[in-house]
Amino acid sequence: MLLVGLAAACSPDSADRAPKSEPVIDAEPVLLQAVEQLMGLESASFSLNHLKGSTVLMPGVRMTKISGEVSIPDRSRVTVEAQIEFPKSYVEIDIVTIQETAYMTNIFGGDWNQVPAESLPFNLSGLGLTMAEIVDAIQKPKVLGEERLNGIDTLRIGGKINSKDLVKLVPGAEGDVRVDLKLWINRGDGLLQRVLIAGRVVLTDDVDTVRDLILKNINQPVVIDAPIETIG
Repeated sequence: MLLVGLAAACSPDSADRAPKSEPVIDAEPVLLQAVEQLMGLESASFSLNHLKGSTVLMPGVRMTKISGEVSIPDRSRVTVEAQIEFPKSYVEIDIVTIQETAYMTNIFGGDWNQVPAESLPFNLSGLGLTMAEIVDAIQKPKVLGEERLNGIDTLRIGGKINSKDLVKLVPGAEGDVRVDLKLWINRGDGLLQRVLIAGRVVLTDDVDTVRDLILKNINQPVVIDAPIETIG
């Protein structure tokens, strides 16, 4: 009986029924398409949230989330959620950037003030180019699997990136510390949907800091104007 069983297992029909391995997807062409799409980005809404940790904006002020809209090449409207360490309190700061001019609400009064755009710790008006450079800087990318994200079929890609290559997205990023990066890219059109950054990017980061960037309403019309009431 054992011989009969072995013969059956080795028969051609048995071999035909053997499970077939899934084809391996090369990450490089997927990332190339994502870069091309980001280079042509016209507008998007976004949120950059800290799942763990926070980002120091200035001594005593830590950012926990930033969200808003961008109209490329030179307009953005964002809300920064931050924590003041002493006295401990939570604040929201609204920022509108139009070309070389920025408008920012006062932490305490909420009044709009005009400030030079270069004085801000970040400028997200060029978000498309910023993200294209980040995607292009990924080291040893690998497709980790498929995932349906907000109703979109995506490929999940993992890799490493040097912390200094994130400076346009994360204020104060520097050095060659390698951090983990995961991307969710639309399988159909190559549009970037989500980025997960795990690790210390800024010297003041906790070692287990995790940042989560989500893009939505990609290339949808958006109008961003200067605030009506401005001081300065």
